[in-house]
Amino acid sequence: MKSVVKVQWSRSKQSWKANLLLATENGFEKRGLQQGRSISYELKNERRCTGYAHAPGERTPCPEFRKIDSGSQCPKCRGKDIYSDYVRGAQNTLEGEFSVYYAQIGEKFKVGVTRSENIPKRWVEQGADYAAEIESGLTSNEALDIEDQLTTENISQRIRKENKLDRPEEKLSEIMEGKDRHAEVIDVQELTEYPLIQGEFTRSGLLEGEIQCVKGQIISNGRVSMAMTSGKVLKRPEQKGLGSF
Repeated sequence: MKSVVKVQWSRSKQSWKANLLLATENGFEKRGLQQGRSISYELKNERRCTGYAHAPGERTPCPEFRKIDSGSQCPKCRGKDIYSDYVRGAQNTLEGEFSVYYAQIGEKFKVGVTRSENIPKRWVEQGADYAAEIESGLTSNEALDIEDQLTTENISQRIRKENKLDRPEEKLSEIMEGKDRHAEVIDVQELTEYPLIQGEFTRSGLLEGEIQCVKGQIISNGRVSMAMTSGKVLKRPEQKGLGSF
């Protein structure tokens, strides 16, 4: 039994490629998500703790691989996570330089904040179609203040995964022009090694065959596009008894 931590993205010489990071009873495993690789697994609605970040870019497994009812962390691991205090507002600022960006994902638009060094990785992780960095070199609090100012009814801070499958025409330039913002718009999906995503969206069930595409946190075999939700359990397919992916 394993639980999903996240789809990780890394840059090769020519493009961005994906791996699936999994939590287990004994630590972590990483599986390549190359196009054409055979897969056979079942994503369940039950959940197991994915551990915690003890330092930027580093993760410690949950010592008991605890069963949880929701989310991706048990209370003990969440309390040890270096980002938990900041999320709760107990920490005034995070070190480093931050950027504010606009992203178009499907037909939806969002404004977001990330460390300046994480662009364009953050866009690839989110499955953005187009994105633009509109402010950089900010403190974390400055960036979050600008994010709040730019959030409107049509420009949110979150977009649901099921809205990320469509490949739209680029409309981000119009949004920025209306906000009197000017920046280069990047075609994010051209940065990855995968073709356009296809298949019916789902959050659990069987995914078998060959990997056709990965977009953000979604894996597709061309017929089914499955969201890899952090904390959900990944098992050997029970219906057919096939080998694990």
